[in-house]
Amino acid sequence: MGWLLVCFDLPVGEKEEVRQANAFRKLLLKQGYFMLQNSIYVRSCVTYDKTEQHIRNLRLIAPQTGSITAFYITDRQWSLAVNIQQINYRKSKYKKQAGEQTEQQMTFW
Repeated sequence: MGWLLVCFDLPVGEKEEVRQANAFRKLLLKQGYFMLQNSIYVRSCVTYDKTEQHIRNLRLIAPQTGSITAFYITDRQWSLAVNIQQINYRKSKYKKQAGEQTEQQMTFW
C-alpha cells in the first residue's frame, strides 16, 4: 500500500495554457486524486502495479508544456507527514475542496 503524489508546475500565461492546466486538474480529480495543495495531488495505490498504471495514465493526460513529477511513497512514509498550516484559508475554495476530498478518503480507509 502506498500513495502517488503528483506535483506540477504548468504555464498559465496564455489563455490556452490556462485551459490545459485546468483540464489537467479536473482529469486528476476524475481519476481519483485529491488536492493536497494547489499543484500537488495525491491518490492511494494498493499495489505497485496500480501505481505503474496510474503513471501511464498521467503520461496520457499530461499537457505538452510544463513540469510534472510523480512520487510513490509508502503508507508508512505518508503517515509520518506533518501538516503545518501557516495561512488562514477559511475563505479559499481550495481548502474547501481539499478538505471535502480528504474527509471522503479517510472515511474510506
